[in-house]
This record gives sequence, structure tokens and C-alpha cells, in this order.
Amino acid sequence: MLQRIQALRAKHSVLEARIQFEQGRPAPDSLQIMLMKRLRLKLRDQINSLERGIGVRQPAH
Repeated sequence: MLQRIQALRAKHSVLEARIQFEQGRPAPDSLQIMLMKRLRLKLRDQINSLERGIGVRQPAH
């Protein structure tokens, strides 16, 4: 299960970078940004759910 969490975290990081890149463009695609943010949120929810299931403590942000 830890490998699954790590894989989801990696996808989340890649998605975060893509969002930042798109937002930095001269004419960002707001629809694409919105879709990527929704996917990022779903990934974060999956990560949190899996971590709660195995009792992993999340670092404070």
C-alpha cells in the first residue's frame, strides 16, 4: 500500500508542476487548469484515504 501512496504522490507532484506551468503561460487555458486542479484534488483525497487506512500520520503544512 505504501507503494500506491508513493505513486499517487508522484502523480500529484507532476500535476502540480503542470498546473504551475500552465498558470505561468501568457495565455493560460483556464479550462485545462480547472480540470487539472480537480484531478489533483481527487489524488489528494485518495492519498489521505489510504493514509488513514494504514495509520500514516500526515506532516503538518
